[in-house]
Amino acid sequence: MSVAQRPHAVTRGKARSKVDDRTLEALGLDRAPREHPLIYPGAWPVESGLLHRDRFLRLRSRPNRRLAQWLVESPPGGFGDSEQGQTVPLDYALMRSNEPLVGERFPVLSVGSNACPAQLRHKMEGLGVSSTIPMVKIRVTGIGVGVSAYVSPLGYVSSSPFHAPGVTRDLFVTWFDATQLEIVDASEGVFTPGGEYDRVLLPGAEFPMELPSGELLGSVYAYVHRYGVLHDGSGAPRPHDGERQLLTDLLSESRRLREWFGDTAEEFSSRARGDVRLCEKGTRLFQDEERTTRSGLEHHVPAAPATTVYDDIRPVNALAAGFQRVARTPDVYDQRGSGVVRMSAGLSADLGHPRQVIVQNMQIPQARHERLGALASVVVAQDLDPEDRSTVQVDRSLRVCVGVEPGEAVQVRAAALPRTRHHWQDVLFGPLNYVTCRIQDGDRASAEHEVCLLDGLTLELIGVSSGDAIVLEGFPDENGIVPVLELKAIQTSDEVQERRKDLHGGDMTSRYPSSLDALGTYPDLPWAFLDRRLWSGLGVEGQWLATVRIRCSRTYQLKKELREMVFLLGIAFIGVVTVLNDTTWRLISLVVLVLLTGTLVSMRLRSRLTQRAKRVGGAVRRP
Repeated sequence: MSVAQRPHAVTRGKARSKVDDRTLEALGLDRAPREHPLIYPGAWPVESGLLHRDRFLRLRSRPNRRLAQWLVESPPGGFGDSEQGQTVPLDYALMRSNEPLVGERFPVLSVGSNACPAQLRHKMEGLGVSSTIPMVKIRVTGIGVGVSAYVSPLGYVSSSPFHAPGVTRDLFVTWFDATQLEIVDASEGVFTPGGEYDRVLLPGAEFPMELPSGELLGSVYAYVHRYGVLHDGSGAPRPHDGERQLLTDLLSESRRLREWFGDTAEEFSSRARGDVRLCEKGTRLFQDEERTTRSGLEHHVPAAPATTVYDDIRPVNALAAGFQRVARTPDVYDQRGSGVVRMSAGLSADLGHPRQVIVQNMQIPQARHERLGALASVVVAQDLDPEDRSTVQVDRSLRVCVGVEPGEAVQVRAAALPRTRHHWQDVLFGPLNYVTCRIQDGDRASAEHEVCLLDGLTLELIGVSSGDAIVLEGFPDENGIVPVLELKAIQTSDEVQERRKDLHGGDMTSRYPSSLDALGTYPDLPWAFLDRRLWSGLGVEGQWLATVRIRCSRTYQLKKELREMVFLLGIAFIGVVTVLNDTTWRLISLVVLVLLTGTLVSMRLRSRLTQRAKRVGGAVRRP
């Protein structure tokens, strides 16, 4: 992307003290139960945060926004060019750290040492894997923290969840990437024959899980022990109240346990640590002495572990009437040169079967006329439930336009383009190719000129040269009609772009707002510099960070090609006239030359204006 937002402008809040008080050691979170078994489950944070190397950085929720939009405080050295203590969106922090984004991660409910930052760091870095992990404190209903019916060779008896109807408590959800999840799965014995835990996907409808932002998580992973949990003597699951007290109580209740593991918690941990055979005997003893009970979560164990990432987990919050929930578009369909919204047949019918829609972010509290909108083409998806009117699949480029995350609410309204093109052009020159750009106030160099300044890459993507005519499609009016302008595109200079970068930053109250500050998106769309008078003609007057859809003017391109080809046609015809004396053959030759010229013009325009991938090669030949 030719124009990127200035990273140092990601926040306007004051930086905190330069004192580095977020190290695990300073926070008392630096001891791992794997090294100190009797402190199991280890120290948990008191608030949500981002575990990043040897620090636990504050993570602040944003009302009604998904986790990617939450704000994290920068460590010493910052994320990108941010300064220590400044807040940046979590996805930006992960991107600048070269880490998987939030939407690509797996939310896992932690009831034991997986909520201890030092334990997570020990698991990951011991295998050479990044320990950068978002950790969110949430309120969960229906889950209790019990004692697994298992003696671990690490020297402790671990925690395990159980079904506790009506019980509400604060727990942590850790967002693991795919590699981190594999490591935790292995540590819990998920894929090991005779292993200890199954990874299940608990539904939010059955176990309400509220994030500080107000999001009700649609589902969450959890590790459920295969051997069940220990009961308290009455048949009810026994709570895990800390390792030292737990071991002391267990030893006092079983003579055989004391014979094998000693009389004190210290002896138990020391003898169990590293002795797999002794731990197996202790685990069997729990069964033999009938000290176990079911967790009540066994029916959630899947045939195979699920692989649903956060972007594909819909919140269970109620949607306002007329709104839709955003989902990602699949990677196996043809966009045909423009941003696409895929919807069900039922929703399409409700909207009047439009070919175009405007998508608006309904998570940002703004007046209606200030809401950003992105113009998109419609695909009626046969793979969606025809009666589902609450879900739309939206391209990533369109989500960047309006700053919306998968799972958030948008409003989709029908839009219509005035008749500015003809079907025969699609047949001859192929489908149109669009680029969506963020409008910037015109630079002084182009002030009061009815031109559009674009960078060189954008010009190439739409198949035009500097000085060619382009078509801009804006924001629809109250009748849903999209205003369209045709004007000249001029390649902007590096000086213009750098000058704007120096001024760029801040939220919607700034003169040159940043999409990172205002919308939480980075990197941004390409920029289109337009004089303010043209904003009104496109229906985006007063809409900071508004977007327009840009394509070439095929009529202009056709005229341009014909001007070049007519000269060659004339020379060729003169040559034919001098060779052929018969008038009939001259006319036939002229027709052939005209048809050949038209074919060449069509081929040249299709090649330059259409950006379509083609599969090459046939079937593989077997020897």
